[in-house]
Amino acid sequence: MQPAAFGATVVTDRPAEVAAFYQEHFDLQVTVDLGWFICVRRGDADWELAIVERGHESVPAAVNALPDSTNVFGFIVDDADKTAAALVEGGVQLEGEVVTEVWGQRHFFVRDPEGSWIDVIQLVAPDPSWLAENMPS
Repeated sequence: MQPAAFGATVVTDRPAEVAAFYQEHFDLQVTVDLGWFICVRRGDADWELAIVERGHESVPAAVNALPDSTNVFGFIVDDADKTAAALVEGGVQLEGEVVTEVWGQRHFFVRDPEGSWIDVIQLVAPDPSWLAENMPS
């Protein structure tokens, strides 16, 4: 199988509020808004994020029954520190500090209004020692 595109879904009691969060803080635009189903996307990206109202018949009963989100979405950005500062200025709480990982990421986490985790990632050069130990040529 070769999927043509990728999409993820947030199941929530508050589709409009969750969509507004992604619009305001991640510059995603609404491409479809049916009230119970909203899609957001950045420009002409070949991925999208769907937001579906909990309890809608299109959502499996087992998913509707889950009280907490277990989603983790990763967004690649140019500057993690600048993005973190903008989010904090916009009233979003960081879930920990901005950290640089030896494998080549500077990142931090936030959560959307439904509780979905968002890993905001800046790609950086990996530590040469880590690279030599873990990615031998």
